[in-house]
Amino acid sequence: MDNFSITEISRQILSKERSIEEIGGLLPSFLHINSLDDFRVLETDNNILKYFDLTIKDINAQGFQLLEKYVNSVDLLNAVKLNTEYLNNKNTQSHVSFIQRIDFPTLKQEEMFYTRGKILDEERILNLSIPIKDLQVFNHDAFKLFDNASFIKSNLNKFNSLTTREILVSKYLCQENTLKDVAVRLNISEHTVKNHQTNIYKKLDVTNFYTFYFFCSKFKIHL
Repeated sequence: MDNFSITEISRQILSKERSIEEIGGLLPSFLHINSLDDFRVLETDNNILKYFDLTIKDINAQGFQLLEKYVNSVDLLNAVKLNTEYLNNKNTQSHVSFIQRIDFPTLKQEEMFYTRGKILDEERILNLSIPIKDLQVFNHDAFKLFDNASFIKSNLNKFNSLTTREILVSKYLCQENTLKDVAVRLNISEHTVKNHQTNIYKKLDVTNFYTFYFFCSKFKIHL
């Protein structure tokens, strides 16, 4: 999905639109920024820390040795190889991806992850690691969650411009879909409902019922 690609996540982090912690909190995955020099972890979301029972300061201090300790040795060698090839072909290769097994100290078994990485700048690479068992969920529910959060953030001012009455009218318009039904329900004239609808459409910058309903559904007005 275009709105939820490693490229989009990179853009949001670089532009400081969202922090790595904010994005990580929206997704059933791990986000971590590694050094291009030796691949040690520089930053991570809070999801990872609880599995290592370490602070980010501790993780930084351990450097690459942390990866050698907990990542399957074969997978780690493969990841380093693929990342090195990616860095050498960064002008023609948009991202790198690989599978890795991690033996977290707080768990009793290995977890397998699909990881996708993209260069952030001359010193860092962003990695998105998704548990293999959650891939199907991630490809659907998490995408939807992320998109909803992005839509709400970018349209919050429009929503806040609605009055309490306009929100109620919007709810009934979504449920009833006719001006007459809404008028009866609110004990007002159809003309008044129409005026409300015109003002609501103008505030939300929508031109038809489909886009109006889409907006309402994102903010749960339609329920």
